[in-house]
Amino acid sequence: MGKHFNLHKGEEEKHWQVSYIDLLTALLAAFVLLLGMSVPDQSKLDSFASSKNKNQVSLSSLSEELKQTIETSPGLKGQISVVMTEEGIELRFGSSLLFQPGEANMKPEGYEAIYRIGQILAYFVKARNAYLAVEGHTDDTRLKSKEKFLSNWELSSARATEVLHYLEDTVLIDHIRLSSTGFADSRPVSKEIDPVTGMFSDFARNENRRVVIRIYYSRVV
Repeated sequence: MGKHFNLHKGEEEKHWQVSYIDLLTALLAAFVLLLGMSVPDQSKLDSFASSKNKNQVSLSSLSEELKQTIETSPGLKGQISVVMTEEGIELRFGSSLLFQPGEANMKPEGYEAIYRIGQILAYFVKARNAYLAVEGHTDDTRLKSKEKFLSNWELSSARATEVLHYLEDTVLIDHIRLSSTGFADSRPVSKEIDPVTGMFSDFARNENRRVVIRIYYSRVV
């Protein structure tokens, strides 16, 4: 009887060992499969790299075209700067070109500037499936009156939206390619301090009052 019991016990241990080995084999196979799936497809990587390179080349070409247009246009020269970034291109419009102080309705020369630049952007957006993000920025000066806008937040947002509507309604850029945001004075490009007042200098305030149009490929806004 004892012998029979030992035999039965041995068979159970053998079955357990077989099951354990099967489990290890299955886990190893799953690991190998996952490892194989994680190995990047070189052709896809090459294609992606080529695509990014083409995008950068396209942005560089656009940047040069915009700079040339600005330099050869008396009404735009010195009023708009073109800045290449990691995400794309920043077009920085001095707010004095587009708006009167405290106002969100564009000046006639503002409409003309946006239309002139917008024609170039419209072609690029359509040809390259790119996006435009319009940003409104103010300086840190408080509004003298709250009759139209409660604060610089509302003013900067209204200005960005005004430019966006013009790009959509007059320049005819598809609205799904557009977005707008108001940042008030939260993202100054210059923090130069006046040594006398200890506050932002006139130069800094002039630089910080701006409208920015960003041109990029991936929707991030």
